[in-house]
Amino acid sequence: MQDKRGHAGILPMKRVVFPSLFCLLVAASRCGAATAAVDANAVKFFENKIRPVLAEKCYSCHSVKAGKNKGGLLLDTREGIRQGGDIAAAVVPGDAEKSLLLKAIGHADEDLKMPPKEQLPAQVVADFAAWIAAGAVDPRDGKLAVISTINIEEGRKHWSFQPIKNPPAPEVKDKQWPRTEIDRFILGALEAKGLKPVADATPDELRRRMSFDLTGLPPAFGEAASSESSRTTSQTQIAALLASPHFGERWGRFWLDVAGYSESSGGGQNVMLPLNYRYRDYVIAALNQDKPYDQFLIEQLAGDLLPAQNDDQRNGHLIATGYLSIGTKNTLDDKDERYVMTIVDEMIDSTGRGLMGLTLACAKCHDHKFDPVSARDYYALAGIFRSSEPLAGAWRRYQGKWTAGLQPLAGKTVSFDDKDLEALLQSEEDRNNRYGPLFKAQRVAAIDGKMEGETDQALEAFYKTRPELTEKQASYDEATERRARYDAKFNTQLPFAATAMRDVLKPADCELRIRGDFEQKGEAIPRGFPAVLTYPSSPKVNPKQSGRLEFAQWLVRPEHPLTARVMVNRVWQHLFGEGIVSSSDDFGKNGQPPSNPALLDYLALRFMTKGWSVKQLITEIMSSRVYQLSTAHDAAAYEIDPANRLNWHMNHRRLDADAIRDSLQFISGELILSPPKLAPRERTKDPRIKNVSPDEILQPTEKYRSVYRAIMHEIVPDDLSIFDFPEPELLTGKRGITTVPTQALYMMNSPFVVGQSQKTAQRIMKLANDDVARVTAAHQLMFARKATDDEVADGTAFVRSYPDNKEPLSAWTAYCQTLFASAEFRYLY
Repeated sequence: MQDKRGHAGILPMKRVVFPSLFCLLVAASRCGAATAAVDANAVKFFENKIRPVLAEKCYSCHSVKAGKNKGGLLLDTREGIRQGGDIAAAVVPGDAEKSLLLKAIGHADEDLKMPPKEQLPAQVVADFAAWIAAGAVDPRDGKLAVISTINIEEGRKHWSFQPIKNPPAPEVKDKQWPRTEIDRFILGALEAKGLKPVADATPDELRRRMSFDLTGLPPAFGEAASSESSRTTSQTQIAALLASPHFGERWGRFWLDVAGYSESSGGGQNVMLPLNYRYRDYVIAALNQDKPYDQFLIEQLAGDLLPAQNDDQRNGHLIATGYLSIGTKNTLDDKDERYVMTIVDEMIDSTGRGLMGLTLACAKCHDHKFDPVSARDYYALAGIFRSSEPLAGAWRRYQGKWTAGLQPLAGKTVSFDDKDLEALLQSEEDRNNRYGPLFKAQRVAAIDGKMEGETDQALEAFYKTRPELTEKQASYDEATERRARYDAKFNTQLPFAATAMRDVLKPADCELRIRGDFEQKGEAIPRGFPAVLTYPSSPKVNPKQSGRLEFAQWLVRPEHPLTARVMVNRVWQHLFGEGIVSSSDDFGKNGQPPSNPALLDYLALRFMTKGWSVKQLITEIMSSRVYQLSTAHDAAAYEIDPANRLNWHMNHRRLDADAIRDSLQFISGELILSPPKLAPRERTKDPRIKNVSPDEILQPTEKYRSVYRAIMHEIVPDDLSIFDFPEPELLTGKRGITTVPTQALYMMNSPFVVGQSQKTAQRIMKLANDDVARVTAAHQLMFARKATDDEVADGTAFVRSYPDNKEPLSAWTAYCQTLFASAEFRYLY
């Protein structure tokens, strides 16, 4: 039904009830009891008076059969008519005044007339009023459905849903400039705009750029840059950096941003997740090993369902699935179903944006408003993830298995199983049930002055004014002891377990949730994948498993148009500061189109055909001349392409928080370059992060690389957050870059920066005996280049004129801090 202005469904209206409709409501209230007295009569009334009108006047616009749900309203089921449309319930049993359907068919307001082109007879309106007042008896069954109006074939016309092509590199006028095919794609686009690239970077600039891009650290002191910039030289440097164990630490952090990595649950309670660090270490190792990206994804989504040749491989597969189980969990949510569906939503969002560049979670409540993704697609995926359990090793009172369970590692003896977990959770529930009345009574007694302090003697006396509490105290003590016993057993198993996924015992499809409400269940949607990306060759879900394995295999099939494009774009973004698609987490209609579509497809196809090797992809990009350009400015190019989307020069890029902190310690000589040896954090009496000292969490890894620090919700260290370190609960494919005064103040006043400056000064004073040599060494350490004559003169003048020049360490500390605070230290040129 539509109103006369073409609006769909039930709309807001003025509270106007015409006298004739008021009389109908009064009459309905009088006859309501009679129609409700006998169910058979009520059903007969519906079948004779109500259903025919709905079928004839309403179903054409508001039924599953018609394929229309204007205004979000379906009137062909009992659940649909009571749920209502986009505004409110169409029928409220027993309350005619609140039933918008009755107001609409009564044409009680000029803004809302249903059907729009005719007014139903007064007797028909009276029948509906009587039916509603009598309880709206409705024998129709059938679960609520969602009508999708998405045109799949039309949706596939969007560039990112098109198959990956094999475009030839364009012909270019300047035959001498390109070194690689990548350069021809770039130069072709530049020449089409009448532009040309700037000059190459210097060998020193390029060496520093490569070192930070691949390891997140400056070049080692004493390494000399090649006197010439050549393809052979750069490839040798690239190969050496890719072989470094620090490559995985650097690029692993990029992936952890996408995964939303944290070592606590977030949410209202924010408890420790003691085994998440295993997933971090898996990511670092996988990147150092150059694990093929397709295998990397399959292991993270379905490693527990893969065969393994030995225990080590089996454990790697299990730990990899931490990608799905490390996410934010609101452990205070007291609704099991909502808790589960919230975790499912996070999984869909992280796999959608992280792996496919699609905002799939936007289809939770209704069809996606912009992309060809329906609510049915969302719940087809929800069935896959709802048939899986994320075992995160965190305490939770409700729905315990989903968060508190342990996935035992292969080859280890683990005696803590689901029965133990249930007993642990039950003991916690028993304890909480006793806690309320027992301690409430104690508080009341204390307020009344009946307890003069919480000493043992006072408590003993208190239980003698109150004998009925003795039993409660005993049961509370027993439950507390039982919890401690199971906690101890849990902690002894932690070294032999992992944060990981597993399938539930009985995988099943998920019912559609109307408007995303976990309590409003519609029809069950068969497990599967978004239709716009599904083809006849797509794998079918194994009904005996969750479907995660088939989902992972579908993602990395050659015909899937998004997976390779998204990853190639992420690599380009990390190397240039901006992706070919600038909206790296959104390849949908709300995202940005690629600046060079042909280059994106060329790289994506090469990525797949060359074995999904990330290191090979990086090598090809970094070997190109466009990567090795300088950051020089060109006024003519800037006038045409101010955002540098055509890559006519290399972007100035600020180091991220991790690289700034790691560089300070690397240059000072304090950074420990080997990974720390960590053990699982045992569950304590109160596992909430707010009750743990930040120093206790952060201190053990203070001298290690930032990637190894315990990143938890609510306690991200200031030295990272001030330079835009991402919030742990967010999927971050592209970190924000801000320039704010507090960053400069931090470099000036932070005890950490002052301390690293002093250690650097001590190192410089050991490296050289005279001021000129020390200034030269300082520039080589911090900027990986020789100091100019002016810089040498200014530096020596600074330390010689320093107020406390009798204490050389103070002068050199101040000089080092000045260099650390410079833009050149924080930026790549």
